[in-house]
Formats: sequence, structure tokens, C-alpha cells
Amino acid sequence: MTIDLLPGRGVRLPAPLPELRFGLAEAEVRALLAPHAERLHDERLHDGQRPGGVRSTFVCGCRWALAFELPGVAVTLCADERDRLGSVMIGRNPSDDRPACPVGYHGIDLLGWSAHELVEALRAEGLPVPDPVGGSLRHDALHLHRAPATRRRPASPGRKPRHQEPFTFDVVSLSAPTPSAEDTAETTGTEDTNGAKGTKDIEDTA
Repeated sequence: MTIDLLPGRGVRLPAPLPELRFGLAEAEVRALLAPHAERLHDERLHDGQRPGGVRSTFVCGCRWALAFELPGVAVTLCADERDRLGSVMIGRNPSDDRPACPVGYHGIDLLGWSAHELVEALRAEGLPVPDPVGGSLRHDALHLHRAPATRRRPASPGRKPRHQEPFTFDVVSLSAPTPSAEDTAETTGTEDTNGAKGTKDIEDTA
């Protein structure tokens, strides 16, 4: 039962759940997930307080966002400026004690390794992944970060930790490729052509 992040494509949810491709409209996402509502929440977490399945949520900067749960993780789907599915975010769910769904990327579980081991595993696949900085890692459209740490006892004055303590990432997100200038120009050109044709048809009819 693995959630697979597909670079440039979207996310493949565990079977029998569907694959969600970047560029889908909200209605299309809801239609694909509607038959699987009972699989998209943990009844123990809701306890009748809110409906399970897919629900609307708020994410700053997103035209719309949808959320649901799978074992051990919370999934959020966010729209881009075109009102289409533009990013997928998956985070550990501390309220769910079920074994968490692995989150695969090039066959590697992004939430199942320590940060150092994860970087080494991704590099072994030929990916030029940088070292984590401040508990965060970015590689192309992939972004991982750790949850805010609990407040620790301050170190002795004048002393700095020699090494960062081992940690695992808690949240991972994958974004759709940014539309190229050529794609944007082509779309605009098509709209302009259609608009010009419509104007001419009206004039000819008149």
C-alpha cells in the first residue's frame, strides 16, 4: 500500500484508489475519488465530528485545496493559479497510530529513512540531491521538511553543536512543472485566434 509521487505527472494512490494527474480540475479530482470515500479517512479520528472522505480545506495561495487521510498520513491536493491540480502534499499524521503508507519517489520511501540515509539513497539512483539545510530539502519540484522541533534545553553558552542530530522528514510535497513561456504563448494565441474568428463570423452575418 504505497503512495507513489510521479515527477511531472502527479500521484498514484494505493490500489484501488486512482492516479491523480497534474492539471485536473477540482470536479475531476472529486469524481475520481468519490467511489472510494470510505477508504479516505480513519473513523477513529473523526468519531462523528466531521465527515470522512474528501473535504475542502484552506491552503494559503491555493485557488482550492482538498484533504483526506490514508493510514498514518494526511494528504492535501492543491490547485495552481490556473485552477488545476498543481501540487500534492503528504505529511505524517500524529493522530493516526496505524502503520503509515510508504511515500515512494523513484522507488524510495521518502518518510521511511533518516534524512542522511534518504539523501544517499536518492543519490544512488543518480539524482543530484543536495544536503538538507535547516531541516529542509529541495530537489526540482520535490520539497521535504521536518516538523517544528519541540523546545530543547539551550546549549551551554559559547558552545555550538558539532553535528546536526539525525532526523526524518515529516512532510513531502511534489509540484507540477511550471508551464513554459511557449506553452503560455500557444494557449494565448489559440484564444486570440478563436476570438478573432468569432468576431469575423459576427461581422459576416451582419
